[in-house]
Amino acid sequence: MGMILGFFLILYVVIAVITYKVIKHFVKEKFIHRLVIVIIFLIPTYDIIITNILAGYYCLTTPSSYINEKDEFPKSIYWEDNVYPGFSKEDRELMIINYLDGKHLQTMALNGDDGKIYVYSANENDYEKIIQNSTEQKDIYKKYQEYAKYIMKNEKIYSKTSMSKMNYTVTFNEVQLPFLVSSFLYSDEIKIMDNKENEEIAYNKRILRFFYNIAPDISVGDRYYESTPMCGDLNFQQLVLQTKGISGWSSLHKIDLNKKLFKKYIEGEKYRRREIGVRS
Repeated sequence: MGMILGFFLILYVVIAVITYKVIKHFVKEKFIHRLVIVIIFLIPTYDIIITNILAGYYCLTTPSSYINEKDEFPKSIYWEDNVYPGFSKEDRELMIINYLDGKHLQTMALNGDDGKIYVYSANENDYEKIIQNSTEQKDIYKKYQEYAKYIMKNEKIYSKTSMSKMNYTVTFNEVQLPFLVSSFLYSDEIKIMDNKENEEIAYNKRILRFFYNIAPDISVGDRYYESTPMCGDLNFQQLVLQTKGISGWSSLHKIDLNKKLFKKYIEGEKYRRREIGVRS
């Protein structure tokens, strides 16, 4: 793909030079020559200029990320993810492995992808009991999965109004940007509430850019945005609620958000256009 991109860049430069020389030969006005140079420069780079102007504006004018309080032993947390939206069964298993150790975090509530609230609890020695009672030789991830299945046997299901109050609530939302801006930037936000004190203790808003026309996503592929935020922290909630699961990992979902949004907005849009074409 890199060679193909390089070929088209060279081809564009050759065509641009030829176009400029032809116009310069037949048109004598110098301001036209300058205008052609500007247009030739802007065709492959206009999105870079617009993206950085918009990102600069939003990073300067939107609320800054802040952390007023940290807690290494939060004990209980409710995660409400409205971007994916919700946690699938596989995601809930992963969250147990990565966060619910029974010491730092003893109770976890997750909004499911079916609209229900799933609550899981663990004791500090649960993982050690599972390992000691296992008679088979297993790799480490299978041991993690065995622990998660053990915890999920005692799964409790509630509605948002009927579940018990957790010490903290982590809410993840996509920020809706104006139509023009959303052609160049993506934004989301995390709010962390201390439910004991009924106050927001941390906030993070990310501004991320899409891949430039001149440098598309050819190394990895199927990503919606460039992973490094223009502003905002990348792994914010781990800085605030410093939970330590049995795995030491920090991912919340089986499918990375970047790829999830690519499927939703890029592949989903292509599918809708095909469906409209078939119906018409």
